[in-house]
Amino acid sequence: MIEDYVKAGKIASDALKKAFNLVYEEKNIIDICEELEDFIIKQGGFPAFPVNISQNEEAAHYTAKFEDDKKIKKGAIVKVDLGVHVNGYIADTAITITFSGVDSSMVKANQETLEKSLKIVHNGLDFYEFGTFVEKNAKSYGFKTIENLMGHKLERYVLHAGISIPMISSPIKGHFEHNTAYAIEPFFVESGALGFVVDGEHSNIYRLVSPRRLKGDETSAQIVSFIWEKYKTLPFASRWIAKEFGKSSIQILDKLVKEGILDDYHVLIEASGARVSQFEHTVFVTDKETLVTTKL
Repeated sequence: MIEDYVKAGKIASDALKKAFNLVYEEKNIIDICEELEDFIIKQGGFPAFPVNISQNEEAAHYTAKFEDDKKIKKGAIVKVDLGVHVNGYIADTAITITFSGVDSSMVKANQETLEKSLKIVHNGLDFYEFGTFVEKNAKSYGFKTIENLMGHKLERYVLHAGISIPMISSPIKGHFEHNTAYAIEPFFVESGALGFVVDGEHSNIYRLVSPRRLKGDETSAQIVSFIWEKYKTLPFASRWIAKEFGKSSIQILDKLVKEGILDDYHVLIEASGARVSQFEHTVFVTDKETLVTTKL
């Protein structure tokens, strides 16, 4: 298990290094997503979720749709969030790339806060203590963390395994446990921003929640079987399905959402329209140490 977590982390780290050269102003987002996803597969892993390329006030969850023509905006602050799994064991990591000097201090503060917070993670550390530490560091730099975006426990083939790790002082109960993987991801905004996210447009990302068949609908049944075999309950992109079953299959995905078979994701938008940065690493906590599997 640890070997698979470490291998997934190494592939994810290498993919983020590649992202620095792929992301630039007016670059097609679909090309970035697909080049990074192809790289992950060639390195012996598999995307644990579609590559997210979120810009400016978008905090998370935008991935390219089928035949997408959306581009990186001039002067944008861009979050590249990607996941890799090896035999279901997941690495989740993210960086921020900015094309505007106005964001540089926030990006630096965000990255440094993550690095400092990783150093205190250990078996038994209380989530309240951890969140307080992250929030205090953000404020010391003159920024705030987004209150309703949290770190999360990782399990085999499960990206969000029911445990949330606050990035602010929060009454959420719990502590870091040994032999467990967690994604740690503080999102930063300017101190005057509202500091929470709301749902925006559809993100082109789905997840299987019930692998049951729709009677009398063979195409839908084939798609559900394909999703379960290929992705289990991990998030997937509509463009992945469109490549396999044709563009019309995207309408079937929306039908499956209405039937309660799939869940769909929305782009998460900072409520006051503030520009957002994000950095993320995955850790594996043992009795004696904390391994940062996605360390660049």
